[in-house]
Amino acid sequence: MKALLNLVFILTVFTTCNNSEELDANPSSDWEIIGPGGGGATYIPTFSYSNSDHLMLRCDMTGNYLSTNGGKSFSIKNFIGGASSFAFSPLDASVIYAGGKLLYKSSDFGKSWNVLQGNGEGKMLVSYRGDHADTQVSVDGGDRTDDILKQEITCIVQNPTDPLKIYTARPNYLSFSDDSGKTWRHLALEHSLRHLTFYGNKLYVLTSHESYTFDEAGFRLTEQKMYPEPMKHSYNFATGKTKEGNQAVWYALHHLENKPNEFENLHSQIWISLDLGSTWQILQDDLLQNKEAGELPSFMKIACAEYDAEKIYVICNYYPESENGTKKIWYGAMKSVDAGRNFEWVWQGGGGSGQYGVFDALDAQNLNDAWVHKAFGGEFIFLIDVGVSPHNGDLAIVTDWYRSMKTEDGGKNWTSLYSVGKNGSFSTTGLDVTTAYGVHFDPCDPKHIAISYTDIGFHHSFDGGKSWARSTQGVPTPWINTCYWVVFDPKVEGKLWSVWSGLHDLPRGKMTRNLNWYKDSYADGGVCSSIDGGRTWLADTTGIGMHALATSIVLDQKSSPGKRTLYVATYNKGVFKSTDDGKTWQVKNEGIGENNAAFELTISPNGTLFLVVSARPSHGNTREGRQALSGALYRSIDGAEHWELLNIGEGFAFPNGVEVNPTSPNEIYLASWSDIQLSDLLGKKAAEEAGGNRWIETKGGILFSEDNGDTWRRIFSEDAYVYDVTFSSQPEKVIYCNTFNQGAFMSNNNGESWSKLKGYDFHWGHRVIPDPYKSNHVYLTTFGASVWHGKALPEN
Repeated sequence: MKALLNLVFILTVFTTCNNSEELDANPSSDWEIIGPGGGGATYIPTFSYSNSDHLMLRCDMTGNYLSTNGGKSFSIKNFIGGASSFAFSPLDASVIYAGGKLLYKSSDFGKSWNVLQGNGEGKMLVSYRGDHADTQVSVDGGDRTDDILKQEITCIVQNPTDPLKIYTARPNYLSFSDDSGKTWRHLALEHSLRHLTFYGNKLYVLTSHESYTFDEAGFRLTEQKMYPEPMKHSYNFATGKTKEGNQAVWYALHHLENKPNEFENLHSQIWISLDLGSTWQILQDDLLQNKEAGELPSFMKIACAEYDAEKIYVICNYYPESENGTKKIWYGAMKSVDAGRNFEWVWQGGGGSGQYGVFDALDAQNLNDAWVHKAFGGEFIFLIDVGVSPHNGDLAIVTDWYRSMKTEDGGKNWTSLYSVGKNGSFSTTGLDVTTAYGVHFDPCDPKHIAISYTDIGFHHSFDGGKSWARSTQGVPTPWINTCYWVVFDPKVEGKLWSVWSGLHDLPRGKMTRNLNWYKDSYADGGVCSSIDGGRTWLADTTGIGMHALATSIVLDQKSSPGKRTLYVATYNKGVFKSTDDGKTWQVKNEGIGENNAAFELTISPNGTLFLVVSARPSHGNTREGRQALSGALYRSIDGAEHWELLNIGEGFAFPNGVEVNPTSPNEIYLASWSDIQLSDLLGKKAAEEAGGNRWIETKGGILFSEDNGDTWRRIFSEDAYVYDVTFSSQPEKVIYCNTFNQGAFMSNNNGESWSKLKGYDFHWGHRVIPDPYKSNHVYLTTFGASVWHGKALPEN
């Protein structure tokens, strides 16, 4: 019971709404984040007004990144629920704001952060629920505040003449504080609030349909100006004033069709107003209109220099051209220096089919890039966002699926911010934005370390983790998105196996919503082997094929070198076994039920196998026939010839990982997910069609067995989203786990009590992997922030 109480205390954050509470949003300096850097999508690059070397951006995996040296290096800031907006104070260089469901403020250049509370009454509760352990924020006694806190802050503005006045935008609310964030008032809006901007001493409020002026004294919106009918539902705005003459310039991005998701390519137009929204016109530049092809492009974002607003950048992800009857798709960034009268490409890539993973394109030719150019430059790369320095329209950052790039010369050249390196080996700058599953150690070379990644595949280091190289040569192209796991042969130098899948992020439910996700026509993946230390690979497909979503591999160390026995878990076909070093494979599913989403295998020193099967949808012929299948834990004592279903409790189960104490093989630890919604597995529309969306009560945390899995007791809170559990006996017995509850934990007394690891606070954690070469040190793999390395110390 002690363990459960401890965890509930840690996961529940109470603060007084009238006061600000200082929270440490900075990982301890004892932690080092390793890897090649980048590898994921980044958003909202935002520059300081006072010093253009100070900037922030975020990734889509909850991490937020601050640089104080122009992007040469970054530090990660982990806010509760992440952030969706940033703002630097125009009055005080040391003040930064970050907004998500909560509003944070730093007064010391980002070293420490305070939560600025709202409502002024009650206590705030932060909890986590759902397949991604989404942050839930509520206030005791404040129903309206709860509704407001469900929406994320999309824009933050500080009054340029009064530092006490702060304004924030949520989709349906304008919020205002005149006492530096101690108290707030909230104003509801009919249409989506898109943008806030000052001109003179007035705050202008831009929604999807109209603009207003905010009357602070009366706390109301005035001077409503409706947009032209074809401009309504505008998506993105950029505002500022000209460097000469202080002429107000407003830009609006509008899609001609409804945009179902941010990655959908739709025909777009850009509108401009030079009179504070009284009138609007469509920008008519030939390049912008794509008049030669006769089809409008698709634009993603626009941004201008706030005090040099004639300089504007536009992110384009679909620019069609026709050549000899063949359609070519270009992507990139365009720029205008004359308020949109004329545009030119400053980043142009593509020229192929515009399909993800199809290597028929060209990367932009003016990029001074790190490793992404070689890895993905030959395929379509979706550009995402752009940010421009407020005072310098030639200084901008553009982001895409993998990287963040900066220009200091108006787009003539772009330089990597996410990674540095030479001779094919690269190191992170601290901008780590992708998922890692494992850290793998070469038993024949202590300097050789590998990381299995989502989206960027297999990376390894030959200098103890200082620099990294991507290695996918020989891996079938449809597989290379994700390397889920690696195992080295402990007796044969240079020999290792890896498992791959074109479907990333398993076992998260979003990946199995497609009715065809498990079929050979959709699923790609399998097993590879290497005899040169992972420099090159060979696909071992006999018996397992090209369409097995392989997520785990274990080696029976009692088997003979050259004739190794290996087992592989596949998410769509169950378990496979090889007794000839991986050359051929046989399916081994006897005893496994309808759900064969095999995710993780663990082998005990005595040869017993444990198999984690994840929760997944059932495969009805229609959406109406789809429901959720419970996960399970299986055991085999005869080399996977037969599987026995273990009783891990009544009700729906979503196990993630299983661990065996190698010094006492009857001791088994099982990590599990907590509550999910049916829509997490099916999608919202399918869940409604299947009888209505609902919460599926699932007991998470950690179960412990002392009798080889026959009986179990809980040693970690059932409300926790525990991805995996790890045992270490060096120098003493320690149990570790990593969670999606913004913390990793350790226990020195076999789960009787737990301590949070000091300094680690990333929202989505995967595994804790003990460092075999450094006592009391661990590697932490994450769902979106690469790998952390440091000393495992309990938090006070």
